[in-house]
Amino acid sequence: MEAAKSFISSSKTAGWRRDGLRPYFAYRDLGIQKATGGAVLAHIIRAAEPCAGPMGYHSHDLDFQMVYMIRGWARVDLADIGEVRLESGDVLYQAPGVKHEVLEHSDDWEVMEITLPAEFKTQDESR
Repeated sequence: MEAAKSFISSSKTAGWRRDGLRPYFAYRDLGIQKATGGAVLAHIIRAAEPCAGPMGYHSHDLDFQMVYMIRGWARVDLADIGEVRLESGDVLYQAPGVKHEVLEHSDDWEVMEITLPAEFKTQDESR
């Protein structure tokens, strides 16, 4: 495999899309998936619509997931630690396969999420 070249993902030319995992969020790809040949996903996710309530209990089939809260706040329920409120500057490491649900978030909610691998399956779960 050929080594990736360094690159810049400029905020001035960033594109936001609404066809990600959740239709009420907007996603900005940071280019890491392409640079790593699919090994890592790094993107920015922000609220595109006001929170309409809990988003559904689910889990992801992945090896690593980290969320850095850039702006706003969110109330999240994680099966292994319970309900938490995350605020700007907080970091969430979510252990592989942990069932979770975003219960509510601020209108200005924005996070950076990093996952390994870049593509993974999501399973809707019942409580």
